[in-house]
Amino acid sequence: MRYIVAIFLFTISLSYLCLADENTKGFPPFYTTVHDGDIEKLDIFWPLYSKYVSSSEENQRFLWMGFQRKLLDSERKRSMFLPFWISGINDDGIRYHALFPFWGTAYDFLIYDYINFCLWPIYTSSVVNNQKSKSVLWPFYSKTEGPDKKSIRFFPFFGKTLTYGLEENKFILWPFYSSVKALGKRGGNGFIFFPFYGEINADHLQTRWYLPPFFRFSKSNNQQKKYLPWPFIQLEKGDINKKYLWPLAGYKKTNQDSNGFLLWPFIKWNYSGNKNKGSQRLYFQPIYRAKYVWNKEEEYREKNWKIWPIAQGTKSNDYSIIKILDLWPFKTLGPIERNWAPTWQFLEIKKSAENSEWSFLNRLIYYNKSEECSVWKFWLWQFEKGN
Repeated sequence: MRYIVAIFLFTISLSYLCLADENTKGFPPFYTTVHDGDIEKLDIFWPLYSKYVSSSEENQRFLWMGFQRKLLDSERKRSMFLPFWISGINDDGIRYHALFPFWGTAYDFLIYDYINFCLWPIYTSSVVNNQKSKSVLWPFYSKTEGPDKKSIRFFPFFGKTLTYGLEENKFILWPFYSSVKALGKRGGNGFIFFPFYGEINADHLQTRWYLPPFFRFSKSNNQQKKYLPWPFIQLEKGDINKKYLWPLAGYKKTNQDSNGFLLWPFIKWNYSGNKNKGSQRLYFQPIYRAKYVWNKEEEYREKNWKIWPIAQGTKSNDYSIIKILDLWPFKTLGPIERNWAPTWQFLEIKKSAENSEWSFLNRLIYYNKSEECSVWKFWLWQFEKGN
């Protein structure tokens, strides 16, 4: 008898976990699929495996190590099992392979347009924005040449970088001494003798550091800045107005943006925009978060809120949604909503101008009322009544 009850309960669980959304199907958290126009998504026990297909590309991911991407309108593709293996074809049809840290070549990887290495860090060559670099026993020796700048480094003993027409940077026995010289029209120079003293002298900026980076005094045409010491007391006045008594309280304001905190990182808020268009956020970590967006020209307003782990909701001009139980403590993510939220959300209420509905245990019990009819559903049975 107990085996029959167990099978019955398991069948019910699969029934109410089966998604009923017209674009999303599956048995979360085991797998879900999304079909939305030319976009298809597949998740298998997310974040174990995910697949994304559109009219222009196809992506697959295994955990946070295995990745494969293919552009459907070109030869370009790439496979990775980080940090050990990378292979693919670039835009010019060139095949490449890399087995880290032994040998290899890769294109368009991280910040690099091209990178080649052999027994890293013994030898590496790379290209970034037409700047060609070579390094031997990284980070000890490196040299960079390009149309915009050139540099040479024997780390940590000596280094020099010249950005043509902009500035010249040097260091000796990093981090103890570093300097900068402006080559543009405004001019100026500066140095830091760490950890004792530093300064910047220019027509547009005067800065003094004492025990850098802790005590700083800066003055420019439109700004004054004081650290007494950083990061605990930060004061700014001018285009940016800032008062921080970190981590107890702080406030920062620019032209149309402002933010602040109390008992960082637990209570934070920010405001961006103006009365006609903008957004506002409020956080009481990890219990409460809310986001409010408005646009008077388009007559649009929307508010999203979450009281963790009790509920979350959305309210806009056109609809409102409330979901009871929300165990995910961070920002709402699509994969979480598809694959894990159905396993813990037991009540959802939706309202719009056209209809209203609620569902219990992910539509095990479901009710929808519109102008045309009312629909009741219990597990496999559905009843419909005209209005």
